[in-house]
Amino acid sequence: MNELLNILRQEVELHEQLISLLQKESEGFGRVRASELLKLQGEKSRCVRASARLERERIQHVKQVAESWNTELKDLTLSVIINRTTDEYSAPLRQCFDQLKSLIGEIHRIADENSIQASGRLKSVESSIQFMSQLQNGPPTYSDVGKIQKGTSTFSRTEA
Repeated sequence: MNELLNILRQEVELHEQLISLLQKESEGFGRVRASELLKLQGEKSRCVRASARLERERIQHVKQVAESWNTELKDLTLSVIINRTTDEYSAPLRQCFDQLKSLIGEIHRIADENSIQASGRLKSVESSIQFMSQLQNGPPTYSDVGKIQKGTSTFSRTEA
């Protein structure tokens, strides 16, 4: 049980780091350079990969527990382990489990907010690019019958 507890504590630490990174990202929208946002993205990816590695280790450990308890793996959840283990481990395991549930909820909330902010920024950039592209192609003009048509430049940009 000690190994499982250590894995869960490491997962809690990684999730806390991920929340910190997500908060930095949220605070940085519109204020930090793109290179800093990319660096944050790399750090978030590192946390997620480390968390996935720990999850694989946790699953392996739970398989071992299931075998030693003669229990089907699919029936052995963390809640079941907490209820079946000794008092020495049940309280710290419960604390880690509760922390992880809370942290995961917070991660989802912040990630959703960041996604909305990023999407809004992206739409703004796309709109600006579209506007600049239209300026390069010249303003629309009216045809002889009064319909809007794209204006074409009478001289190339390289001549200008």
